Amino acid sequence: MEQVFHLRVAESGFVDFEIVGALKASVGHARYQEIVEDVVFSLTEKITSMMNNAREREFGTAERQAAKIGVIARQIGLKDVASIAAAAQDCASRSEYTALSAVSVRLARVAERSLFLVIEFDAQAP
Repeated sequence: MEQVFHLRVAESGFVDFEIVGALKASVGHARYQEIVEDVVFSLTEKITSMMNNAREREFGTAERQAAKIGVIARQIGLKDVASIAAAAQDCASRSEYTALSAVSVRLARVAERSLFLVIEFDAQAP
């Protein structure tokens, strides 16, 4: 039986700001900004790649990309992104094209919102 995924129109993008704050405190403001820029680039690249892999039905590659997305997301405190990446990884491991496509779109939206929250957090911090 196929699993049904419910997509919300507005995504919350839950971020663990304790992890974000600890990272910033441990590396300093300038290095933190570099890390966030690297994460934005890396997640964008990997999500795009995973979506392309799904479209081309390269499920093994899509599964590996989803795993990498989850690792990056957990390291910087993007809990929703990590959770959705795990769902994408599961869809890819089962070669479920439609589900993987839907979850990939949701992943892109939540990643965008979550990264916006991290950047906004940095802008508001002293």
